[in-house]
Amino acid sequence: MNIEIQPVIVPTKGTGTQFNLDSLKFPMFPTSVPFYWTVSTTEGIPVLEGNLYMDEETYNGWSNDDNYAIDWALNEIGLQRVV
Repeated sequence: MNIEIQPVIVPTKGTGTQFNLDSLKFPMFPTSVPFYWTVSTTEGIPVLEGNLYMDEETYNGWSNDDNYAIDWALNEIGLQRVV
C-alpha cells in the first residue's frame, strides 16, 4: 500500500512522493521485527530505500491497524504523510 508523503528530493534520482512499508517477517517471540521501506516517485521509481527494526515494546503496541506501523516508520525515517 502506497502512502502519499511530503515530497523528498533526491538530486540523482528524482522526487519521491510515495511511501511503502513491508514487513519481512513476524517472529513468534519478537525482540526485533524487520521492515523494508521505499520512497518512490509517482511513476513508481524508487529514490530511497532501507530497513528498519521495530523493537519488542513498540511491536506489542501494534494491534490490527497498519497505520500504527506506517506512522512509526515515517517518524523513524523523518518523513511526513500528506494529510
